[in-house]
Amino acid sequence: MAAQATLLYRLQTIDLAIAKNTARLKEIEATLGQDTRVAAARVAQTTAESTLHTWQTRARDLELEIKSLADKIKTTENRLYGGAVTNPKELGDMQNEITSLQKRQAKLEDDNIESMLYIEQEQANVKAAQQVTDAALATFATSQSSLISEKYRLEVELATYLERRKPALIEIEPASLARYEALRPKKRGIAVAALHDGSCTVCGVEQTSMIAQLVRAGHQLVLCGSCGRILAVP
Repeated sequence: MAAQATLLYRLQTIDLAIAKNTARLKEIEATLGQDTRVAAARVAQTTAESTLHTWQTRARDLELEIKSLADKIKTTENRLYGGAVTNPKELGDMQNEITSLQKRQAKLEDDNIESMLYIEQEQANVKAAQQVTDAALATFATSQSSLISEKYRLEVELATYLERRKPALIEIEPASLARYEALRPKKRGIAVAALHDGSCTVCGVEQTSMIAQLVRAGHQLVLCGSCGRILAVP
């Protein structure tokens, strides 16, 4: 039967693989369904669409006001030149009104041209933002597919390691297992260190000849004189 330290070392190899897979699976679960690039692209697209909508609304309002002024100018001109009004003062007032309405109409038409230019620019911005969003979504979809595949692979590996852990425990004595489990959280998961050429492979400190002999004998658990880990001959 292998030494208890050696059995613990083999168990640790499995436990480290389990911990690594579990940590990566948690990362994948947190990442799946979320992507900052897609979110940012959508915000930019929404902003561009909102700006475009604002200018389109302004253009429609200007067109309606311009049409209303044109109708009013036409009605006033019909009265002015229709012959029904003969009072000079009233005729002068109507001419002044027509002149004022035409100035207002010219100003609104200039504003409407400006709006059309902005609409054209914002339409280009919306198109560009949509392309960025589409690209982000495509990249995201690819990464999602890759993550899902990795998740499945890790789940299969994790199940395999968990099954391998059961027989690995059989020959380990309860006291040895308890010592190992107590050290794991204190040593960041590495409770057992291999002894190689008389030195601890984790902290690198050379052990005394007595400690090295005890480890090789395998009759008891021996700790590294420096880092306090269980020493084992793999």
